[in-house]
Amino acid sequence: MVWGRGFLKTNQQKFIGTILAACLSLCTPAYAIDSPLKEARLNMGFFASSISEQANQADIEVSLNFWAKDLLVVEAKKLNINIISSEAFLFTRIEDLALAFARGELDMIVAPPLLISRFFRREDLANGFMGVLENKKSDYLLLIARTDKNIDGAKDLRGKRLVMQENDELAEIFLDTEVLKALNQSYRNIGLLVQHQQKSKRIILDVFFDKADSAVIYKSTFDIASELNPDIKNKIKVLAQFPVRSKNFSYFRFNYPFLKEFTSISENFSQSVRAQQILEVFKTPEVDYCKVEELDEYDKFYKDYLILKQHVKK
Repeated sequence: MVWGRGFLKTNQQKFIGTILAACLSLCTPAYAIDSPLKEARLNMGFFASSISEQANQADIEVSLNFWAKDLLVVEAKKLNINIISSEAFLFTRIEDLALAFARGELDMIVAPPLLISRFFRREDLANGFMGVLENKKSDYLLLIARTDKNIDGAKDLRGKRLVMQENDELAEIFLDTEVLKALNQSYRNIGLLVQHQQKSKRIILDVFFDKADSAVIYKSTFDIASELNPDIKNKIKVLAQFPVRSKNFSYFRFNYPFLKEFTSISENFSQSVRAQQILEVFKTPEVDYCKVEELDEYDKFYKDYLILKQHVKK
């Protein structure tokens, strides 16, 4: 299923403002343009399930209807480009997003890297952008547990309570990989009671207040919660981790005619005050390049997971 313009004001659009800003680099130096403006289309496809947490509806409306829209027009003209058509579409099925991209209906996609790795042809992709942590540090998926539950690793999760974020396939496969390596069984078959939360901050609270014994959570969320409440690190320990530069990657289509123009000046991004306002709304400290070859590690991760599944105890 795909939704068009009419759904742009919902809280399912976490990175639209950020990616609009990133695509146009937001901070092009002004210069006189004598040649006619080049006409361009910029249609964007977003995987809905992965962008539902970062901002509330009011902030989305402001960032899209005022900040991002103004930046889109102004910065495109500085690049001697007139955006004559720009649409943002939400897809509830990754297969539909991949099909629209393959048909040339989209110029840019935003989706989790594991799903891009699995459902998009590598030759159709060109480098893009991603939202990253401050100083471009990598995030991590963590398997955590309370220190008072006698859980020292995935091998001890039998019969325990675990909480994780809903609609996060990477987190689910990360958990299953750890359990498969420890017990040669899927986490679904060890009596593990799994609950799902929409908000990641709720996950850490559930574990802290003993509503869950363990969890899968992102390190950035864990670190913020620990800064606010240092006692978290006394009650919760990290059992395993997997590096994740960003929950969502964005790529242009391979033959997008304005790719070079839009990426050549991204180093000036931090000089735009308005760009920083948008990043603050979407809780994304910085924007960095996203290379197509970064999907290789997710290819390997998924391949190794499938090999583990082949040896599951019957």
